[in-house]
Amino acid sequence: MTVDVGHLINTQDTANFLSNSELRNLIEKNTPAFKEVQSALKDQSLPISRAWTSGSKVPEIKLVAQALREKYENILLIGIGGSTLGFRATLQFLKGPFYNLTGSPRIFVLDNVDSILAEQLASFLDFRKTALAYISKSGSTPEPAANFICFYKKYRDAGGNPSDIVIICDKKDNGINHIAQELGCYLLHIPGDLPGRYSVLSAAGLLPAELVGIDANSLVEGATEVHNAIVSKNANENAILALGSALAALANKEKTIHVLFNYGNVLSEFGLWFEQLWAESLGKETSISGEIVHSGTTPFAALGATDQHSVLQLFKEGPNDKVYGFVTIDAWPPSTRLTNEFPTEFEYSYFADHTLTDLLKVEQLSTEMSLFKAGRPCYRLTLRDVSAPAIGGLFYFMEALTIFMAKLWNVNPFNQPGVEEGKNMTYALMGRADFAPKREEYEKALENFEKQSYLLTL
Repeated sequence: MTVDVGHLINTQDTANFLSNSELRNLIEKNTPAFKEVQSALKDQSLPISRAWTSGSKVPEIKLVAQALREKYENILLIGIGGSTLGFRATLQFLKGPFYNLTGSPRIFVLDNVDSILAEQLASFLDFRKTALAYISKSGSTPEPAANFICFYKKYRDAGGNPSDIVIICDKKDNGINHIAQELGCYLLHIPGDLPGRYSVLSAAGLLPAELVGIDANSLVEGATEVHNAIVSKNANENAILALGSALAALANKEKTIHVLFNYGNVLSEFGLWFEQLWAESLGKETSISGEIVHSGTTPFAALGATDQHSVLQLFKEGPNDKVYGFVTIDAWPPSTRLTNEFPTEFEYSYFADHTLTDLLKVEQLSTEMSLFKAGRPCYRLTLRDVSAPAIGGLFYFMEALTIFMAKLWNVNPFNQPGVEEGKNMTYALMGRADFAPKREEYEKALENFEKQSYLLTL
């Protein structure tokens, strides 16, 4: 992949961009911090560089996937957030949105608590021919746990073999590992210090990929290639240092929204994965040293060319509070050349001998140029092609970039304290035994909260 940061620079408009000298100074200033991240990636003290290497799990993953692919027509994958977003991005990028129409086994991702969706899945899935894969790092996240209980019963009632269930979690002594041992099912572990949003290159993302015929080794190959480039290139040539430094500096210039414009539907799910990674890793109230910082920029995933006809108007002429990243692809698969079907109509005849890919590439460049011209800073990531190494490398690049941003802002990229209170309230209000002491407190808080409602009826 290539990274172009040139359109984050505009010497004539340093209020909205960086000057050349600013970027050079930032790179020099941030080099010590970057070298710390670089060293931690190199010696694998950061969990993202151990995601696929810890215990050489890929051979085991391949064996489990092969066994299930040979036996089942359908896979029901249960998880939420980082447990499934990475796989959804991989599936969309390499197999497209219509995989289930022709692919085998079909795979259905259940990643929300939605009774309508659950009932629809239950109505058409034949659980004699459907395997269950359950991903939950902690094993206690309420949404996938509830879905697993629901569909485990349907699977068992249909005569399913519990030993064919796959559970992916960490190694802690907890309920999910106890259940796996009781069922005697397939059990795959991910590193305990690897948050779910970084788990796409662990068993959480590699096992589902193998189930649909995507080679896990190829995903790892791309990640390894990017990893090697990050840890070997010097400061003046390193894309993570340059881009991260620029994004942090632009945040200080009130560019508080980070738009990622993904060009092509094959990248649409990647945008959703990016949103969680960026928001949950960088949006922190306190720094590592305890100061109140309220760090982070708000991620916004847009789809090119579709969103040129929705949010682009706001992007170009609305508040100038955004920085724009573009993810594009250099070598697309071959596409049909358009013919001159309506030669007398100038609004149609100019397409002759072009492809749909030609149009998408020109639209991406036109959009980026238009935004830059309007005083909006832009950068571009260009993938080599539509392949497993390309998406594997993109995942790893974004993870490393996020960790470097956290280093610059002095926040912990691996925790998510803002999420925990809502979970704890849910546990207590739903009656989980170990949260019983908090139930009365939360019930009272709920009562007071609802007293402040201001209902308007239509």
